[in-house]
Formats: sequence, C-alpha cells, structure tokens
Amino acid sequence: MPNKRKDLIKAVFIADALSFGSHWVYDTEKLADSYSGIIKRYTDPMAKFHQGKKAGDLSHYGEQAFALLQSTKDNNGFDLKQFRDDWVEYLENNEMYMDHAMKDSLEKFKGSETLIGADNHELGGIARSLPLFLEEDISQKEFLDLVHLTHNSKVVDQTAKFIFAVIKNILAGKDYKEAIKANKDLNQFTADSFAKIGSKDEIVANADDRGQGCSTEQGFPIVLDVLWNADNLLEALTLNIMAGGDTSARAMVIAAIMAATSGLDNVPEKLITGFNKSEAVKELLAKY
Repeated sequence: MPNKRKDLIKAVFIADALSFGSHWVYDTEKLADSYSGIIKRYTDPMAKFHQGKKAGDLSHYGEQAFALLQSTKDNNGFDLKQFRDDWVEYLENNEMYMDHAMKDSLEKFKGSETLIGADNHELGGIARSLPLFLEEDISQKEFLDLVHLTHNSKVVDQTAKFIFAVIKNILAGKDYKEAIKANKDLNQFTADSFAKIGSKDEIVANADDRGQGCSTEQGFPIVLDVLWNADNLLEALTLNIMAGGDTSARAMVIAAIMAATSGLDNVPEKLITGFNKSEAVKELLAKY
C-alpha cells in the first residue's frame, strides 16, 4: 500500500509536467499539429502565461502540490494551519503564474487566521490537494478543508467528495472504473457528468463543444471522458492533452485515479525521473 500511494503521488507530478507544454492552449488543431502518437516527452510550455518556464517544469498547480508534499514531510504529517503558512511562504519565494484563486486567497490570509480562501469553482484546488492521499488515514473533511484554502463552491465540494470516495475505494482494492460507477450518483453533478461520457474518438470534439476552461463544470466531464476510454495512463494523458485548455489540472486528477489502480505501469523511466523536481519528490517520499 505505501508503494501504491507513492506511485499515485509521483503520477500526479509526472502528469502535470507532461501536460504543462500544452497548458492553456485551447486550439485543438494547433495541438494536433504539435503532437503525434502517444506523448512520451516533456516539452516547453506553449502558452504565453508560462514565459521563463521550460520542459519538465511544473505548472502552478504542480508547484502547490509540491509545497503540500514538502510541508507534510517537514512537519511529520499534514496540519492545515501549518500548510497554509507554508503555502504562503512557498508562493512568496518561488516563481510561477498566479491565478485568481491564489491571489484572492493570499489577500484573505493577510492579517487573518482564516483557513478559508477564495470563492472559486476551478478544478485546480482539488488537483493541488492530491498529495494528501499519501496520508493513509486522511478523512473527507481534511481533504475538503485543504481544498477550501483556495477554492470554495458547491460544485467543487461535490466533485471533491466524488474524487475522494473514488480514490479511497481504489486504494481499498476496487478497479477505478468500478469505483467511478459505485460513486457516480453521489450528487446530481457527478451523475449528469457520468451520463454524458462519450466514446474515445469523441473526446476532443466534446471538449471543444463543452468548453476546456479551468472551471470544475468544464474540466470534470473531460476527466471522466478520458478515464472511461483510455487503456492506460500514458494514453489517458495524451487524450487529455489533445483536448486542450486547462490540461494540467485535469491530468493530475486523471493520473491520481489511474495510478491508484495500476501504479506507474507503462510509464517510461525517462518520464518518472525526467521532470525537473523528480529527485526532490523522490527524496520527500523516501520516508514513507
């Protein structure tokens, strides 16, 4: 089980770094011109928002996930208030794109002891919280409280509860598709999203039609489309990249769910060790 959880965490970072090259590129025809076949290498980010970053770097979601992993290791376990302080310090001392959820949450934390940040409904809050699954006894409340540091809305809570239940079920022995089916009716949003799952060859067209933005409403249905149709993790990450838009947040969720089932099977060693914080992540995971 410890190795399964470690693989889940590694997969989250691999997925973010692999998707970073395409992050916030919404033109699926441009992506089709830039990528072919199964994507197996890190590439420089194409979007203007990530100037100064290079192939193998993490997005601002991945950087926040790294801050969480570092805080958990340094403090011998997860502590929400301590992580809030560590998160603020990490953002102040590292270069990355700052989205609205991050900026608004930082503003709320100034001179306050609150642990509730921005009113934001994007998928990124769930994505950056995934390293918490390294903790074996994590509760749903702890996961939601962590998400609420930067993201707060009904749809975020609905989706976070679903993802929490699915990953917990997988780590307890279920196949990920069984876990998705078992939890799809947790709320109307997840039930409706499951009902809209299309075929593999419709993923890009459906993303173009539904929207590829950062919101949970747009991102989560693509996550389900990919999870339900991909044969392995690398194919899943490729399908997700070709769908365009907020590829990194979606990729992190996809990777966590698939790796909780099958670890890093079919992921080349050059990807496992090739992203730019891979050695640091390995060192942080060594104690577990």
